[in-house]
Amino acid sequence: MIHNAPNQHIPTMSDLQKNLKIALSDVFGTMLGGAPEIFDEIEFVTGLSAIVGFGGGISGFLALHSKPENACEIAGSMLGMHFSAVDDIVCDAMGEVVNMLAGSLKKYSSTNAELFKISIPTIVWGSNYSTHAPRNSEQVLVGVKSRASLFTVQLVINSDY
Repeated sequence: MIHNAPNQHIPTMSDLQKNLKIALSDVFGTMLGGAPEIFDEIEFVTGLSAIVGFGGGISGFLALHSKPENACEIAGSMLGMHFSAVDDIVCDAMGEVVNMLAGSLKKYSSTNAELFKISIPTIVWGSNYSTHAPRNSEQVLVGVKSRASLFTVQLVINSDY
């Protein structure tokens, strides 16, 4: 939900989408050592999802969806290790990536610390699940290709304001 507070600029979904792409370039560029390819036409990827919720002036969630082998690649690149299967370390690394994305999105979207507060990351891992945006929400899906890995980033904002 977007609440208007005195002297608080509330970014539009278009602003948030632009800022999300900047945050993706920063985080993936830093963590994986190269600029990612970011695009709007995507194939929705699942298998492991790292999700952070947020609330305040804006409420919603940010999710990073990947195939398990791509999550292993991210964790390996971040930690200088090799992972052949998802484990607690890979899950923690994916949680840290989505947490950094949410923090960067907040940084680029507002100078007001109250724009939103970020929850702790949640990891969902398996073969038969999906995420759903609430009925009164706006959603943006962005594709990210980093090295040979493809990810889907989902930003959902409650638009009931």
